[in-house]
Amino acid sequence: MDRTGKYTVVEACNDHGTITLREHPRNGTLYVVEYDDPEIEAELSKLDAGSIVRLDLRRAGRRGNAWCAEAARPVEAP
Repeated sequence: MDRTGKYTVVEACNDHGTITLREHPRNGTLYVVEYDDPEIEAELSKLDAGSIVRLDLRRAGRRGNAWCAEAARPVEAP
């Protein structure tokens, strides 16, 4: 299952490369644990809590609520 949408960073990238996100508008929590490209990982690791980003995600293997970021685009604040 793939997902594309707008997400708010709840917890910035930790030492293990995991980012905690809140999905709009449902407020579900997701964990990005893998990245298709080192550039995507570098861009996402710069984001602080509260940042909003549009992501293309796919499940990371069979792990519960873990996702792989395929593409990322920042969302400008209004």
